[in-house]
Amino acid sequence: MSDFSRESTLHNQLKELYAGTEGQVEVPIETFICDCRTKHGELIEVQTNSFGPLRYKLQIIAKNYCIKIIHPIVRNRIIETYSADRVLLRKRLSPKKGSIWDLFKALIFAPELIIHKNIILELVALDITDTRIEDGKGSWRRKGISLKDKALLSLHDTRTLLYPVDYQSFLPSCIGETFTIRDFYNGIKDWQISHPPLSSSLFSEPILEPLSYSTAQKAIYVLHRIGLLKRTGKKGNFYLYRKNY
Repeated sequence: MSDFSRESTLHNQLKELYAGTEGQVEVPIETFICDCRTKHGELIEVQTNSFGPLRYKLQIIAKNYCIKIIHPIVRNRIIETYSADRVLLRKRLSPKKGSIWDLFKALIFAPELIIHKNIILELVALDITDTRIEDGKGSWRRKGISLKDKALLSLHDTRTLLYPVDYQSFLPSCIGETFTIRDFYNGIKDWQISHPPLSSSLFSEPILEPLSYSTAQKAIYVLHRIGLLKRTGKKGNFYLYRKNY
């Protein structure tokens, strides 16, 4: 087996995939390096984690160029754990499945990026292999197991989000005229009880996809920051919101 790389294989695979056979990778733009450029001249930045590190770079690039951010949503994750001498110890399917709502975990540190007219966000639903090493150097939460690499297994679907219309779908009609974060979360969960979500690797409408309360908090924060929600007051300790479109 080859050495484990510090670079994410998943990031490199997506970069090569979007560049295509006639595109370029690691393209100098302004004073930065952009992940890739297609044969048609479209600039692509692959971001598998938070958008925070992209904030300054993309705001500068987007002054003169159109750029697309590619962000993966992991539907299925195969976890492979190796010994320190790189012998496979075990392999399992993670019970955690990614949701379209997960994009707000990445957006929370740079929500202003998606309102820029020259920036487009594309979500990619995919399955990955998550490689780990039992070397005693990782987090105590993982009992010393280190995270080493992620690699693409299969790509299922893509969904492009254009501001503001495509983000309005994250505020379904089952939500009241004014609402708190808890009202928002409970409204979606109540709707899902009577309309069970479909199990699919393809993207569904947000109301059909799993949503945790912590992610609902991030979603409301981002939707407020990008102007789709307006604060109208408070209800107890919670802010009240209404749709602003």
